[in-house]
Amino acid sequence: MTLTIRDVTKKYSIKSRKTVVNALNGVSLTVEKGKTLGIVGESGCGKSTLARLIVGLEQPTEGSLNWSGAPLGQGVRNGLRSHHTKTQLVFQDPYSSLNPRQTIGACIAEVIKTHKLRAEDQVNARVIELLSVVGIAEDMQNRFPHQLSGGQRQRVAIARALAAEPDLLVLDEPVSALDVSVRADVMNLLVDLKNQFNLTYIFISHDLSMVRHISDDIAVMYLGRVVEYGSWSEVLSSPKHPYTKALIQSIPEHTTVRGIDFENVLEGEVPDPANLPKGCAFNQRCPIAVPACAEKVPELLELTSHHLVACPEVLK
Repeated sequence: MTLTIRDVTKKYSIKSRKTVVNALNGVSLTVEKGKTLGIVGESGCGKSTLARLIVGLEQPTEGSLNWSGAPLGQGVRNGLRSHHTKTQLVFQDPYSSLNPRQTIGACIAEVIKTHKLRAEDQVNARVIELLSVVGIAEDMQNRFPHQLSGGQRQRVAIARALAAEPDLLVLDEPVSALDVSVRADVMNLLVDLKNQFNLTYIFISHDLSMVRHISDDIAVMYLGRVVEYGSWSEVLSSPKHPYTKALIQSIPEHTTVRGIDFENVLEGEVPDPANLPKGCAFNQRCPIAVPACAEKVPELLELTSHHLVACPEVLK
């Protein structure tokens, strides 16, 4: 089973500005069953938009998304399972993603009942089982979200996603809203769950150190496009695109003793996605840009069979 994203574009009309924002511009990715693809990039690069498209919250303007050859958002219903359970999304903020008026047990039970995944008399046992899987005690099922810590709320959000028995979990900045002291615990939980249930993950973050911890492959995005793709070991040990290099410099262990390597700090502002520059969107901030970079949008080119980069200059 494979997730296949082909030439996906997403545009939003902004009526107040009488313009169109280009959130995604021809994204193509493939994720094999049981693997984890990390997607990184700064705010506004299109990571969360792609997450919403994968789980069917929005539809692409152009392009296609398929799971094992079937379009996402379509499928065959049966008595026990709805096609909507195929993909699930874990949001960044667990407090806003949980109903504050529902107990955590009722929140998870609602998913099971909606998709008819268990008989009525088996729902509560399944709720207890899912809470145990994510490290929440049975006697906490009657608590409300505000009675839990941030880490506990995110564990409940993960349990709710697992309640739908998905094949693919999209994790959109799942630990960035948590205290630093609990991030490692939640990350380790996600790794254990992936192995236990043979899940496929899309792990979205702006933090390369988190992505490195969990991912098999990494896609680096900039203004709606993938600019570098490969195994995490290749991308992090031998980055080729200037933007990827700048992101790696933001990881504390890669910076100088004073905390910043001033030779690798990006200059300039991120272009307006409603008014993208011609050619490579990164060319106005790129230290190796040449005049040709402002003329043609670069395609992903092969460095190796599993390492691609959208920059012809680095191949010269």
